[in-house]
Amino acid sequence: MFLKVPYLFFKSLDIMKSDKKIIMISVIPVVIGFICYYFLGSYIFGDLFKLGEQYLAEKFQVEGWVSTLLFSLISIMFAVLVNWTFFIFVSVIAAPFNDLISSRVEKIYRPSIETKDSEGFWKGLPKVFKNEAKKVAFVIFLSVINIIIGFIFPPVSFLLGALILAISFIDYSWSRNNLEFGLCFQNMRHGFLSYLLGGILFMFLISIPVLNLFFLPFAVVFFTVIYCELDQKNA
Repeated sequence: MFLKVPYLFFKSLDIMKSDKKIIMISVIPVVIGFICYYFLGSYIFGDLFKLGEQYLAEKFQVEGWVSTLLFSLISIMFAVLVNWTFFIFVSVIAAPFNDLISSRVEKIYRPSIETKDSEGFWKGLPKVFKNEAKKVAFVIFLSVINIIIGFIFPPVSFLLGALILAISFIDYSWSRNNLEFGLCFQNMRHGFLSYLLGGILFMFLISIPVLNLFFLPFAVVFFTVIYCELDQKNA
């Protein structure tokens, strides 16, 4: 199955380009994300960053190349942290739309299933946000453990990070189909290498500021495609 990952990547791209509903749904969280990047980003990287620089200058009395190196490292770490914080924030807002995208992809694979109408969408919002809150809490918990592991076994930490990212997208299919933990674990086991490779790929794509807004809906399509392919294979 994992040998088909490149094929599934381009198949996901074709599905996204050819389905107008997926494109329309994807635009909404992207626009919301741009607004957040513009207003919150200008404050965080402007006023807040300057306050942080002043605070560090007072606490660490260093000059010359040491000062430049220190502030450069802290700036990079700060930028990465802010980027991921933005991404998680946008992901939570985009959760109902991501669920619709995932549902739409599954509808392409299984035309007989029912998709949500506008009334069903609004009624399902509390459940979607509840699941998303649980998922974010779980992902943050796993990420903290993963950071600790990273100090001991960096390669293992990298692979676990890719799996955690993959799970955050596969969960839309798991939750919508009401899969219990055992079935989720079984699905992950069957598609382990495919999910892992996809997670590694999107770890790099999603780390790109601003562009990650476009990769977010595409990741939903991609991992839903893998889920549906596995479902058909093991049916």
